[in-house]
Amino acid sequence: MSGKRRAWLVMILAVSLALGPARLAFAWGRMAHRASAKLAESRLTPRTLERVRLLLEPGESLADASTWADENSREIPGSASWHYVNVPITHERYSARDCRKSGCVVSKLEEFRAILADPRSSRGDQRAALRFVIHFVQDLHQPMHVADHDDRGGNALQLRLGRNDATNLHQVWDSGLLRTQFRHEDDLVRALRELAAQPEARRWHGQNVEDWANESFTLGRTAYRDPETGALLRNGSAISRAYERVNTPRAALRLAQAGVRLADVLNEALGDRPGQQSPTRGSR
Repeated sequence: MSGKRRAWLVMILAVSLALGPARLAFAWGRMAHRASAKLAESRLTPRTLERVRLLLEPGESLADASTWADENSREIPGSASWHYVNVPITHERYSARDCRKSGCVVSKLEEFRAILADPRSSRGDQRAALRFVIHFVQDLHQPMHVADHDDRGGNALQLRLGRNDATNLHQVWDSGLLRTQFRHEDDLVRALRELAAQPEARRWHGQNVEDWANESFTLGRTAYRDPETGALLRNGSAISRAYERVNTPRAALRLAQAGVRLADVLNEALGDRPGQQSPTRGSR
């Protein structure tokens, strides 16, 4: 990454931190999920990394597992709605009332985190829980998987980005913005690691799942607006260079936060605890 781009990302990081604490299931693109997972894996303790490798398939990395929940959503009945929560942008913040009885990304993340941390859980249940935890921590940090303007998290808001004839606000945040700055996965991984190494990143620790939801909601409310005029985006609008300039660093920031926090979740759930035993390949 060039010095100019590094300085640009770090500058926007400081600004972005001031934000404070039926749609499509897919959140972030494959590159984004994998890059955030690679950041998380680099921050795992040796004990946690050992347990992760025992739970996953031989040779399967955290990055490989990060897209499993999307790739298998059709085979897991009802799971598509677990990837998001609809919080109207007219509201002030996330509330548990926004979560469906069948579950949302907030409640299901908590549920699978508990299964993962429970030494009484079978290896099969822990493996599935691990894959969901990886993915849902990342999904929860995607603003359009929390904020909603009665348009399925931006899926129904048709826009134009660059030379693309058609896209939508959800896809813009999934991958469109990131593609304007990062051509390769390794480039994005380096950017996320640099963001996570900044002193401000120390403030990312110690928050809970609802805090993460409210961060995404706050950013999601601004994602619906033109940064120059403050007006709501309309169907058929073109994403401006100003929108890209303001929001691309914010998308990278959210992925970096997701990677750091995912590592925290896994280290807490799978790290050394009294009486805890490592899962074995033969257990079920």
